[in-house]
Amino acid sequence: MAFRLASYVTRFDELSRKKFGRSYDFAALEAYFREHAAGKRHLTAKDVGKLFNAENTPFAKYWHRPHAKALDEVLTQHRVYIGPVTDDARALVQKLLSVFHNIGTASLVLRFVHPSRFGIFSTPVIHLLQVMRPGTVELYVAYCDELARWRQHFGMASVAQTEAALWTFAEFVKLSDNDVDAAKASRDFDDDMWVQRERAAQVIRPFFRRYGRLQLAQILLDEDPIVAGKIAAEEYERLLGMASLQVRHRRLPRERGAPEGLIEELAEKGYIRQEDKPELKRIWSTRNKVVHPSGKRPEREEVEVMIDFIQRICIPWEKRHGR
Repeated sequence: MAFRLASYVTRFDELSRKKFGRSYDFAALEAYFREHAAGKRHLTAKDVGKLFNAENTPFAKYWHRPHAKALDEVLTQHRVYIGPVTDDARALVQKLLSVFHNIGTASLVLRFVHPSRFGIFSTPVIHLLQVMRPGTVELYVAYCDELARWRQHFGMASVAQTEAALWTFAEFVKLSDNDVDAAKASRDFDDDMWVQRERAAQVIRPFFRRYGRLQLAQILLDEDPIVAGKIAAEEYERLLGMASLQVRHRRLPRERGAPEGLIEELAEKGYIRQEDKPELKRIWSTRNKVVHPSGKRPEREEVEVMIDFIQRICIPWEKRHGR
C-alpha cells in the first residue's frame, strides 16, 4: 500500500496531546503573522516571544527562547521586515540567521510567517527526507524545496503542513503503543517507490554531478561489485566503440568476438601496446561475467582490476578522439 502522508495531518493534535499534554492552534499564529508576510509590519521581540509561549507552541522544549531584551535591541535598531518573500529565499533566511544565530529559531519565524514556503527545521524530518548540504542556509533552503516537492506529490496544503505531517509520522512510529500499527506505517513508507526515489536522489545526486562514471564505479565497489562492474562495463564498451571509430572509421559490430578482434587490431596498428592486449581481453571477460548473470559472477577484485585498466589504458583514447 502506498504511503499516505495526508493521513498524518489529522493525527498531529492527537500526537501533541500524547507528547505535550495538549494541542495547539497554529492557524491562529499564522493569522497573527499575516501582516508580517505582506511586509506591513517589522518583526519584534514580542512577536518572537509568541512562538515560544507554552500556551501557543511546544517549541521552547526544543530551542532556547532568545533573550528578550537583547533581541529587542537588535530588532529595534535594524527593523527586520520578513515579507513579502521572493522566489529566491536565501537572502531572507540569511537575514534571520544573522539575527538569531540559530537556524531552528529562524525556521520557526519563517514557518509561521510564510507557511506556504517554509517548514520548521526538524531533525526527524531531515532524516526522512535525507537532505544534506554543506552550508546552513543552503541546507535549510534545500530542505524547504524538497518539502515543496512532497507537498505537491501528496496534495498537501502547504510546505508547513507537509513538514508537520512528516514529523507526526516520525513521532507516531517512535511513540506508538501499538507495534503492529507502527510496523505497518514504517512498511508503507519504506515500500513507497516515489518516496524512496526522492530520498535516494538526495543522497546520490551530488555524486552523479561531481564524479565521472568510472569514479562512481570505484565508489560503489565495496557496496555492490556487480553494480560497480555494470557501470564500468558500459564505459568499456563506449570506449571500445570510440577506438573502433578512430581506427576503423566505423562502429564496433554488435556480434560475438568483435571486441576481441578490435583489441587485436588496435595492438597491430600500434594504438595500444602489445602488453596491454591480454589485459584488455581479460577485462572484457570480466565484463561478460558482470553483464550475463547466468554464468559465474566476478569477484570484487576482478571488478577493481577492470576499473583500473579501463582508467589507465582506455580513458586516454578520449583525448585522441578530441583531436
